[in-house]
Amino acid sequence: MGPVKCGLFPMQLEIEQLRLRVQELEEQLENNDPSIKDSVAPLQRPPASSAASPPANLDPLGDHGGNRKHWEGIHTSTAQSHQTQCYGPSSSFYFIGRMSSYLGLALHQPHSDHHMQLNSASRSFASPTSLGRSNPEEKLIPTDIPIIGDYLTGTQEDYFLGLFWQSFHCTLPILDEVEFREHYKSLWGTPRIPRKQSALVDIVLAICMQYGIAFIPRSDANAEPKADVDSNDATIAGRWFYRRCQMLLTSELESPSIITLQCHIFSVIYLCIASFQNMAHSTLALAVRTAYILGLHLEPPKDMPRTQRELRKRLWWTLYAVESKTCMKLGRPWSAQISQATCKLPAEDHDLVLLSGSNLASFGGSVTWLTYNLQDIKLVLAARAIYVAFYDKCADVLSVNDGKGLYNDPKSLESCADFLLSSMKCLQTWLDDVPDALKTKRKGAGEPFSTDRSALEIELFAPLWLQRQRLLLELLYHNLAMNLYRPFISFSPESSSCTPLAEKNAISCVNHAIALTHIMHQMLTETDIMSGWHEAFQWQWNATLSLIGFILAYPVTSSTPSARKAINSAIGVFENFGNNFAVAASAASVTRDLTAKADFLIDRFRNSLTMPTPSFSNNVDALLTYNNPDQNNNNFENAGLVPQIEEDFSAMNQNALAGSIGLAFTVDSFNSFEPFWAGSGSMSDTWTFSQD
Repeated sequence: MGPVKCGLFPMQLEIEQLRLRVQELEEQLENNDPSIKDSVAPLQRPPASSAASPPANLDPLGDHGGNRKHWEGIHTSTAQSHQTQCYGPSSSFYFIGRMSSYLGLALHQPHSDHHMQLNSASRSFASPTSLGRSNPEEKLIPTDIPIIGDYLTGTQEDYFLGLFWQSFHCTLPILDEVEFREHYKSLWGTPRIPRKQSALVDIVLAICMQYGIAFIPRSDANAEPKADVDSNDATIAGRWFYRRCQMLLTSELESPSIITLQCHIFSVIYLCIASFQNMAHSTLALAVRTAYILGLHLEPPKDMPRTQRELRKRLWWTLYAVESKTCMKLGRPWSAQISQATCKLPAEDHDLVLLSGSNLASFGGSVTWLTYNLQDIKLVLAARAIYVAFYDKCADVLSVNDGKGLYNDPKSLESCADFLLSSMKCLQTWLDDVPDALKTKRKGAGEPFSTDRSALEIELFAPLWLQRQRLLLELLYHNLAMNLYRPFISFSPESSSCTPLAEKNAISCVNHAIALTHIMHQMLTETDIMSGWHEAFQWQWNATLSLIGFILAYPVTSSTPSARKAINSAIGVFENFGNNFAVAASAASVTRDLTAKADFLIDRFRNSLTMPTPSFSNNVDALLTYNNPDQNNNNFENAGLVPQIEEDFSAMNQNALAGSIGLAFTVDSFNSFEPFWAGSGSMSDTWTFSQD
């Protein structure tokens, strides 16, 4: 052993002795001295490289997305400004872009996707708080408070807050009802003097006004449907309360609280209803960051009261579900990562309900008013898992198929279709665990959460909150499943004749769209459970796009007549909603226009047939039934629009469709909406589809 340095404290001396002893033993090991091997083993240390420095092969850009070819989506303008925004391949805007490119080529006429977007508030106003539609520099609602006539009396506020407990509180249980009522009561002091300001109360009032005003028929409801959004539209009702809430929240950015997060989540709901999707997405990012700051992604401390622990869990997982739904809807990356969360799923037992202080009673032995929230979260988790796995699979396929789009590579498309089919079992696993009390019964032998299109049996004596929860859960299920299947609605002829699994997925997509439409149509014509529910309207619009896209891509399958008939039901849904808010009237108008064009194309195709090819022989009857005006599908209710189309396309001869249909469209490639010639002038090469 080497010499020991002097002048060291006893502990330092001991450390130095040990260091020297280790050094001595290591030297003996290097000289292959067998006598010390056993004594050295306990003293061995990990290599210095792993303890003090990164591995030599660590690549800072190893996980960079550019290492794989991802499905890039579309850049399009969806707001008042001409500035474009990016939307992923799972978004409705991407699907609109594909349909628009297809129609433009099939009709030999430019067809902007803007004509397929709804006239929503975001296309009329720069923000929910804009005073007018003049220009982006227009004045906003002033922040000084109050403006006479802009705010409500105490009685009016009580009315709108009363709507909250049977609507949003049942589906977004992120408030403690007792605490909120006490907080609201504390804001009122001297009679005839406005209450004190509260960001939480303001945003709750704002979303309740959106919901409540949507019950009131518009002044022009008895005239021609009005699709123009004005400042009195239900979708932006309560915008002065929204504005004041945002102003009050600015002082809480550095020191946020649970109430701050609650305000952010409700602000997202307000913006989604108002159709400001990009503002909602930005606000979601702020909400997720706030949740991280508050530590809600971590399991709550055990010494915290149970009601507070469970409220924190519901806040985190409700936010996680809302963000997941939004990102899948827009086709954009996530902010909240499940790998960073240790917070367990919230509880929904009867003991917790008793502690919550809510006035909502339990129903049955296995379901409480909190059960829906848990099942909603689990459903979104299942859909997100499928979504991530599927688009990762698409990226893997695109990385090795020489730059082809999936729609121009039938083998790759079938591989992805097969992967998705096997992954969808995850949704079935979720469905198997849904309590029967959360399922709306069907008449006859129909099954809930199925695509058998059976009529719903309304349980007269079930509480309103439970009936709404049942419907919203099933509608969300159909919407998520439809979105996952929709990439396989293909407008490319190359993927039509040899991709049975892809076509099976396309049919599954349209079946979920039809099921959603049937539910919405029945509920709006027979009950008022879904009346004023803006998210349900948005799901219906999403389903309608799938229906129209399907009949354009697959005009001669056995599912086409049912899809075409469902479009008429969807128009009825939009007309019902359109009595109360303008964007729904716009949806009815856009749907009629698109359906007339689809009818025109298919009618041209039918008239040009002289001899069916063998592939058509078993589908001709379905096509003729679809076009037979004697059938009860109202196919010719838009007959008045067809002459206009004939006039617009008078330059086309009778066989023009045959020429245009000989195109393969890279609207169905992943990265382009440019057409290229497939080298086929035969109509049957394009419009032949395998049997269902």
